[in-house]
Amino acid sequence: MELIETLEGLRRYKGWYRGHAWPVRKNAMVLLMFLHHHQCPKSLGLQPSELGDMLRLTRPTVTTLVNSLEEEGLVERINDDEDRRVVFVRPTNEGAALVQRMKEEFAARIREIMDYLGEKDGKELIRITRKVRAFLESQPDNTDGGGPSCGD
Repeated sequence: MELIETLEGLRRYKGWYRGHAWPVRKNAMVLLMFLHHHQCPKSLGLQPSELGDMLRLTRPTVTTLVNSLEEEGLVERINDDEDRRVVFVRPTNEGAALVQRMKEEFAARIREIMDYLGEKDGKELIRITRKVRAFLESQPDNTDGGGPSCGD
């Protein structure tokens, strides 16, 4: 019960890593970060259906998120040269720059936590977190549907 209470208490601080409002809705930012992470250099991007499957989102939800990101100039749709019905989505340079900026802000906040914990407790946190992850990965059907990243 102590662990559950502690984890539940941490939920109150789920926005600790950002000091300001996100430039886009949270779900759109998650999709943009996912696209950026899974973007292979020679790839046209990911198809909306792939995004939906990997993120466990409905097609209308993916379409809405992609539309909002496209309006902001953060992603672009690319038609396949061989089959014009096939559409890929990929981050624009502006979208990639936003993801990089958010990663840097997140890394700075993680450094604050690690500095607060100190070297010994920081390493212990990493060790235990890895152990929990290994356990979760060993369980059948317990993944987030994210699939392998580019190059895996």
